[in-house]
Amino acid sequence: MDDFLTSRQTQDLLKVDRITIYRMLNDGRLKGTKIGQQWRFPRQEVERLLSGTADTEPGLPASLPVHCFQTIQDLFSTVSQLSAVLINPRGEMITSISHPCSFCQMRSSSFNILQACQASHQQFFEQAIKGKNRFTCHAGLHYAGRFVHSGEQVTALLIVGGYRSDNKTASLNMDAFINEGFSEEEIKRAYEEAPVLPLEQESKLDTWAEAAAGAFESILQERSAFSHRLKKI
Repeated sequence: MDDFLTSRQTQDLLKVDRITIYRMLNDGRLKGTKIGQQWRFPRQEVERLLSGTADTEPGLPASLPVHCFQTIQDLFSTVSQLSAVLINPRGEMITSISHPCSFCQMRSSSFNILQACQASHQQFFEQAIKGKNRFTCHAGLHYAGRFVHSGEQVTALLIVGGYRSDNKTASLNMDAFINEGFSEEEIKRAYEEAPVLPLEQESKLDTWAEAAAGAFESILQERSAFSHRLKKI
């Protein structure tokens, strides 16, 4: 096994945390093999990433100012006390989740839960294309969403929420979490920690999401105009 590295060794070499390793596995940036309950990573794969020959953010436009978006998103979550994240059409996270809920925090210890979250996000994107702007994830929590455009092109989907609704039926899939080693008490507690939004506040959430998406679009428009001016000089 000299040509394979453990998860800890891989984390130390790449200077990332465990959830980032899971994300890299999930989106194809890193290839690994599961032996029993442990992941092992070919040394040459890790060296490829260290050498800079692999994309660090697949599907992420090079011109996207993620650091600016993250700042706005963090501020939005601080004010609203709800989670928020930007995702691409494959359900991959462009930004880090702001104000993550208890279920989001569970992802850090389970690759399978991370995959389930990404599958939910991908469904959100597909539903948004069909005109929907309210979504329910596999954990039974609710979200609102708005597209972020760059000109006529859809760049990302902003999803905000992670709440329980007093006028919607929950669809918590408890088995998925129990199978990953979480107790029924832990799962119920995580669900009950999610905020409950009344119908009138859900309507406000749509307006907030639209305003945040508009702020992202303003940044993209300004960057596009600046780039155009530079080309003229």
